[in-house]
Amino acid sequence: MARFPRQHSGFTLLEVLVAFVILAGVLGVVMRISAQAMDTSLRAAERQQALMLARSQLDRVLARRELLPGSERGDFDLAGFHWELDVTPFTFPEQENEPLETIILPYRIDLRVYWGQNYELQLTTLRLGVAP
Repeated sequence: MARFPRQHSGFTLLEVLVAFVILAGVLGVVMRISAQAMDTSLRAAERQQALMLARSQLDRVLARRELLPGSERGDFDLAGFHWELDVTPFTFPEQENEPLETIILPYRIDLRVYWGQNYELQLTTLRLGVAP
């Protein structure tokens, strides 16, 4: 009787181990990318929240009848968000040495929103107001 060589079916232990090592490496990279994407999404959501709060506070300031130079600070209802407002008379560089001829002045409004440890958003605009 002639013996026929048996055909092997399945994988060897070494092939299975190599497949697990490759799979573990790929899953590690995918998990790291996923964590970075979630962190980026969270920071973008916080920045969007800060922008919405800053626009809302700036609208309150622009709705005032009189705009007076000075600084203000406050907290938003949302935990961790704070704001600072600075209103200063604005002079154009070519008008710095000229005498004031009108009672209408442009004011520079700087509104900064802070949150977290090192995050800040600033909105700046100009508005006309009556000179003090």
